[in-house]
Formats: sequence, C-alpha cells, structure tokens
Amino acid sequence: MTDEPESMIVESLTVGPIQTSIFLVGCAETGEAVVVDGGGDTERILQTAEEHDLQIQAIWQTHAHIDHVAGLGSLKARTDAPILLHRDDHELYRAAPQQGQMFGFEVEPLPEPDRWIEEGDRLQVGDLEAEVLLLPGHSPGHVAFYFQEQSIIFSGDVLFRGSIGRVDLPGCDPDAMKASLERMSKLPDETRVMCGHGPNTTIGREKESNPYLNGRW
Repeated sequence: MTDEPESMIVESLTVGPIQTSIFLVGCAETGEAVVVDGGGDTERILQTAEEHDLQIQAIWQTHAHIDHVAGLGSLKARTDAPILLHRDDHELYRAAPQQGQMFGFEVEPLPEPDRWIEEGDRLQVGDLEAEVLLLPGHSPGHVAFYFQEQSIIFSGDVLFRGSIGRVDLPGCDPDAMKASLERMSKLPDETRVMCGHGPNTTIGREKESNPYLNGRW
C-alpha cells in the first residue's frame, strides 16, 4: 500500500509474466473504487476490494498493451464495470490476441470499451477527482490519471523510476514520448508517480536522477 492521503485508498498489485503494476484506487468516504489497468489476477483484485469494503465502479486503462489489458475479460465479467480507454489505442486494444501470441500466451478477444476518454476529462471516484492527461509515445493513446488534490499520478508506462516505457514497439513514437516526458516534468516535484512497472517514485526524484527528463534524452 502506498502512503496515500486519508481520503484515498491505493493498493498496488503486480501481475503477469512482465510484472505489471495495476492499481485499485478507492474513496475512503464513499467506498467507490476503480481499477487502473486490467492486467490480470481478477481474484486478487476482488479480494483486495473486499478487504477494504470497496465497490469497483469502473476500469480505467492507461493504454492497451497486452500486459495492461490481459485480465479485462474476466474483470469485466465479474464486476460489469465500464472500461474506459482513449480512442487512439483502440486498434492496439483490438489486437490483444495477436499481442498475446507475440509474448507466447493466449488471450481471448477483449470486451469492447464502454467509453472513450479524452485529454482534460475529469473522472470521479466517489469524492475524488482525476484529470485525464494524454501522454502518447509509448502508445498512440496513452493517458495518465492525475489526482491533483492528492498529488498522485498513475502514469502507466510513460515514466518509471530511473527509466521510461519502451519506444521501439509498433505504434510507439519517440518524439511524442519526449513531449510527454517534458509535460510530466512540469508537474510539482512532490507528485507521487504510480508506475506501470517497478517501484513508484516522485517527479522531483526523477528530475534529479532520470536521464530521460528535461530534454536530456
């Protein structure tokens, strides 16, 4: 569990063969919650939600690479929660079975997204609010979810501790990634970054030590 504000419950789960970090984010006041990235291990997600007396209201996708979407079929079936995705990742999303073959495992076609999200959208989790930031580069429609009041951003595979997401996969764009990283570097230093892989970090830490920030790439 992260050191989150009292109003916010954040649980991180590491799932799948690529050790993907997915998150259960809940409002302590209302008991409403969302899953950030349906990468797998539905049973553990549901158990964690039950432990905190949380009801999953939606599934927010940072992007549509296979390790972040492989569990969506079962999670949707068990919760009937709407899946939110940026439209520019729809082609990647629909290619999930082919992505799975590349990594040596079988994935059934995914349920269609229920809602397209866009830059600047404001999403609610009970009394909490997140802003959608469009941060392409790792994928065409990659987004992050920024809880400004709580100083937390769920960055998917844009920024990692000491590194960044890959830009050598189909649909990647190194120039777009540079612009996205520059945008992230302008967030307050104290902003906690919940990463899609590896340990979490802060903007300030990465500005000091990550060679990919502030145009040093």
